[in-house]
Amino acid sequence: MIDEKAVWDDIWPVVERLISATVAEDTPTIRPLLYPNSQAADALDIFGFPAFDILLKTVLGHNRLGLTRAIEGDDGRAVFIEFAWLDPKSGSGYTGVDMVTVRLDAVRPAADWLVTEINPTNADLPLNGPHATSILAGTQALSEDGKLPSEPWVLPVAFIAGSLQLPLTPGAAADPVEKLLLPGMQARKFGPFSQIYARRLWRDFVATGGEIDPAERTGAWAAAVEVIIGEQSGRKETQATVGRHYRVSLGGVANRVNHIRRALGIDGLDARYSELISTEIVYKESDK
Repeated sequence: MIDEKAVWDDIWPVVERLISATVAEDTPTIRPLLYPNSQAADALDIFGFPAFDILLKTVLGHNRLGLTRAIEGDDGRAVFIEFAWLDPKSGSGYTGVDMVTVRLDAVRPAADWLVTEINPTNADLPLNGPHATSILAGTQALSEDGKLPSEPWVLPVAFIAGSLQLPLTPGAAADPVEKLLLPGMQARKFGPFSQIYARRLWRDFVATGGEIDPAERTGAWAAAVEVIIGEQSGRKETQATVGRHYRVSLGGVANRVNHIRRALGIDGLDARYSELISTEIVYKESDK
């Protein structure tokens, strides 16, 4: 059971240090605050600190924030910290535009807390690619000129939707497949979560062993990964369409898609690789 003292003394300070390090553009300080191989750690590895500036909404330029909720998860092994940036013009008021949710998981046996996920909205409805895309489409439909507004609040939504792409860090891609896959996904406006899951899927597949040479038929492997991640993120492109992006045949893509699915046991939406599956928060009466 996570009590109020643990939140204020052990958990919230981690979030505060992360925010301060992001404002300072201090990557060496950010990294030890992140759970290894988590979504947050992968975001830093692929996009660098600018991703945190957007996800944590320090990009809004406000200098006051308030903790709104702390929600226990996974029988005390995780906690969701929800906070809001307070606009000086509106006093202590805030809206969903100002809110951020940070998930932290306990590190055993020391019971320290490290950040695993950051989502630029409230804890009840995490923002994913399709949701962000629909928000942008609605915003454009309501504008007189059909363009997106220039206000800072748009940046997190555009980033998650894939309309805003951040430069890849020099070490984001580790082999020829990743060097083709990540820029290719960015060119086709996949959001950051899909890019994170694509790299994770490929690395998980390589780790299964077998005679895989990333330098052989690189385009076919990259296309196969994009096909699977496209399915996991609700995209409707066919295997043939994806194959054309990488200039490879349908047969080469289809064989590799099946190979990866079998090796990783993927059948339908998979929580390891899909941004459409979010952690369900079950509230107790005391949480409300």
